[in-house]
Amino acid sequence: MRSRPARFLGGILFFAASFATMAQSQMAAPRHFNLASAASFSIDYYAGFKLVTVAKPWPGATKGFQYLLYPKASRAPAASVFPAARRLAVPVSRVVSFSTSYIPSIVALGETPSIVGLDSAAWVYDPSVRARVASGSIIEVARNAVPDIEKLIALAPDAVFTYGMGNEWDNHPKLVEAGLPVIIDGEWNESDPLARAEWSVFIAAFYGKEAQAESRFLEVRKNYLALKAKAALATRRPRVIDNGPFQGTWYVSAGESFMAHLLADAGASYAWADSRGSGALALSVEAVYQMALGADIWLNPSLEAKRLADVVALDPRFATIPLVEAGNVWNNNLRMSPNDGDDYFESAVIRPDEVLADLVAIFHPELLPHHVFVWYRKLGN
Repeated sequence: MRSRPARFLGGILFFAASFATMAQSQMAAPRHFNLASAASFSIDYYAGFKLVTVAKPWPGATKGFQYLLYPKASRAPAASVFPAARRLAVPVSRVVSFSTSYIPSIVALGETPSIVGLDSAAWVYDPSVRARVASGSIIEVARNAVPDIEKLIALAPDAVFTYGMGNEWDNHPKLVEAGLPVIIDGEWNESDPLARAEWSVFIAAFYGKEAQAESRFLEVRKNYLALKAKAALATRRPRVIDNGPFQGTWYVSAGESFMAHLLADAGASYAWADSRGSGALALSVEAVYQMALGADIWLNPSLEAKRLADVVALDPRFATIPLVEAGNVWNNNLRMSPNDGDDYFESAVIRPDEVLADLVAIFHPELLPHHVFVWYRKLGN
């Protein structure tokens, strides 16, 4: 007959084995969400929860972030299950956004009422969001880019969507230290327009609507690829320069950047297509001016430019550039809020197909003769 201590120990071992079995069942091979374009995040489904992994939160990051999402009606998985992951009960219903580029993904899901805070409402374009700001349903939670921790805590958000850059300017460590449910969205550092757009699925995962977001994205992707194929048929590729001078330096898009990808897909010959890097190249005004003399089209000279006179005001020499004289200057500020919030930096993030259509119509108008511009305007006198 077994002694009482032996029976007691056996019971402990039995329950330990049971818990281990439960943990193993939770950790069985997951079902992977099949993303069409994005590779910097993933979603895996386990028994009772899903794991969202951000592999590349910013360029050069040596580690990523994981979010373990479990239903609000259930208990969180044991702490031993993905112990480094932040645990959140979903679907979220009170969120704060620290970028206008997250807003369209939330609005498209029909979850606008879930937004209770924005870092700044000054540059928001979406009318429904601006209306909620005006009514007090959404409040600003930062001043001069510095988060107001007390306001954030008082809002009691389920999730704070923000970004990281991997440097001393990051605010997210302060938010984490305050105990806020911080979510790092790495959408901004994607150089592939379609990969960037598919990050809408990342946000949708926190609402339990990732399938809905992916379905919408696949339609955008189909449109984009069809336009890219059409642009590839063009027999001529116009020479293009972009951006404009700022405090004596002209920052142009590097050859592996988001903009460079768009220009290539739209059938342009971009002046710095062969340069390395996915960010910006800092060049002298004189160097870009010389390049501009032989270019056909100038895109995005400044955020404020609405007339050719605004471009010439940047530097009087620009009046002598042939493409300026010909009026071949286009700016992505066609959709502006009354407060000059530019929707290009908001909704265009999830509609690269519409952006590409505008660019194809600029570079190859014969391919889209009846195109109605969504994002770009041609600057007049």
